[in-house]
Amino acid sequence: ILWAFLNPFFQILIYYLVFTYLIFKTRDPSFILYLFTGVITWQFFSETTNSSIRLFLRQRYILQNIRLPKVDFFWSLIGSKFWGYFVNFLIFFVFDLLFFKPVFSLNLLYLLPIWIGLILFTLGVSFFLSTFYVYLNDLSHLWDITLMAGFWAVTIIWDYHIIYNHYSFMLLNPITAFIINIRQVVLENATPDLNSLVTALLISIVFAVSGYFFMKYKSKKALEFL
Repeated sequence: ILWAFLNPFFQILIYYLVFTYLIFKTRDPSFILYLFTGVITWQFFSETTNSSIRLFLRQRYILQNIRLPKVDFFWSLIGSKFWGYFVNFLIFFVFDLLFFKPVFSLNLLYLLPIWIGLILFTLGVSFFLSTFYVYLNDLSHLWDITLMAGFWAVTIIWDYHIIYNHYSFMLLNPITAFIINIRQVVLENATPDLNSLVTALLISIVFAVSGYFFMKYKSKKALEFL
């Protein structure tokens, strides 16, 4: 339990030292907060979807012999990964309070719909990946490449204002929109961009619902294939 808190704390401390004193000595030290919010949010999405790919394969004996709702395995996975994400966020707030002078308000309540959308989108992608993997074993390698490209395509390191000025279509990626919304709330103490938030929530709901029904109707044949 102790390491669950110490690990992300030392992680953000290392980022702080490296980016403040080695890489960006002339840059605002608060950039580390900008970086960390993007890293931990992307980490939650990438770790959850990566783990979900082999979910049916890992649990096939239980699924074939015990009549348990398949969706429960996904909720269990999402719950465990989100708990780690939530702990990372707590460490973020502790670090922010120790080294900076943040201003927080009731805008923090916007984190609830943002996180709900993040969970739904991740859940929907996980439904599709776990079902497709049964028929396409190379999917894990393809998804690794997709995540590698996604890390640089999503606004984790670079300034998200570029999206508004030049590439607004990238806001259709819910992960991008959620990271931007999170930063607007916790770093700027502002109301998130409601248009991008609502759009991301709708896309996330569509992914979650369509992914669930795809998994539900294809998973029985997928288990027989296994």
